[in-house]
Amino acid sequence: MKLVDTHAHLALLDHCPLEDILAHAKAQGVERMVSVSTDEGSWESNRNIAESHPHIYYTLGLHPHDALRWPECAGKLNGLFATGHAPHKCVGVGEMGLDFHYNFSPREIQLDVLEAQFAIARKVNLPVILHCRDAFKEMYQMIRDVGLSDRGGVMHCFTGDAEQAKEAVALGLMISFSGILTFKNSSSLREAAKVVPEDHLLVETDCPFLAPIPFRGKPNEPAYLPMTVQTLAATRGVSTEFMADLTFENAVRFFQL
Repeated sequence: MKLVDTHAHLALLDHCPLEDILAHAKAQGVERMVSVSTDEGSWESNRNIAESHPHIYYTLGLHPHDALRWPECAGKLNGLFATGHAPHKCVGVGEMGLDFHYNFSPREIQLDVLEAQFAIARKVNLPVILHCRDAFKEMYQMIRDVGLSDRGGVMHCFTGDAEQAKEAVALGLMISFSGILTFKNSSSLREAAKVVPEDHLLVETDCPFLAPIPFRGKPNEPAYLPMTVQTLAATRGVSTEFMADLTFENAVRFFQL
């Protein structure tokens, strides 16, 4: 199998040396990875990881949990895209979004910061990597109001239902499934996975979070991605090999890897 982990937080993995983690991933067929940034502290770390490994790419953005810090880091983030082009090996803007479950930042500030990052993505024509928890209505409305770049975006670690998945696709978004798909109580998510068009499917680990069954409770890593691919394939009634090839091709096309 050839796989792409479209959403990993490699800079956060500390349960063993990074080179060992990458070797584990290679042994499981994970050929490319996108290491996603969530705050100013991870921008440089992920850039360094990507620059040091030909098969790794990265993103730049601010997570909604840290939206209150936007005044402190907006200038630097905009500066990284000041030329109107993305830095070398940067393939997306994010992780950005709305999290109305934890509300670590006030909702209005989350909305303002999300809109500001949409503007960056449009300026440099990059896809957005979207975090959405208990905020699908507001997220989709903002996309309608302000628009995405021509490259669209991805609903990372999708947790919605079938109707929310269909609405995301109609807005031009990819849908990425994580290890949550393997959890016993995720039947509604598996129903959502059945309705996403083939060319809109992606897979991810979101490591070190959300390890799939049978690794739940352990630090997640890219080597565990096949578990999610197997579950997605079984859910849709296709072979694991077919799903691996499909999601690999989708990821390479979407992120221009």
